[in-house]
Amino acid sequence: MDRDQLIAIIKGRLGLSDEEFDRIQSQPKYQRLFDHALEASNYRLVAEVVDSIGCHSGHHVGQKIWFDSTGNLLTKEAPSRVCAFLMPNLTVLINAFFENLMNGRDPNEVIFNRTGCFDVGVACGGWGRVVVEMKAVKVQKD
Repeated sequence: MDRDQLIAIIKGRLGLSDEEFDRIQSQPKYQRLFDHALEASNYRLVAEVVDSIGCHSGHHVGQKIWFDSTGNLLTKEAPSRVCAFLMPNLTVLINAFFENLMNGRDPNEVIFNRTGCFDVGVACGGWGRVVVEMKAVKVQKD
């Protein structure tokens, strides 16, 4: 696949009119995105549970939640239950990794790559706590 084919796929997925897409395509920041998106597609983002106490959703240490490089949850590879209270904080991390990928940087340069659910844990008046660590993993393509 080349850059033009990728742009055509993105345009199709967005479902925008030619005029709307032309506005996107004319912006330098999106040109950067188009320049790096093919390489970025070789990555997946994985949030691995590194600490879990009292999680109602059953997240446990070692469990992995996989996303594609653009932040889509890979549901066929996800646990049967993914806590909604964990997702907003994961979104912040996914955005940081996505920004690095779309700017042609090493996605794993994210320094603060850990986050957790909104529950503060028993010690602080909650009932559980989950902490995940995110990283980008290069995948083999067939």
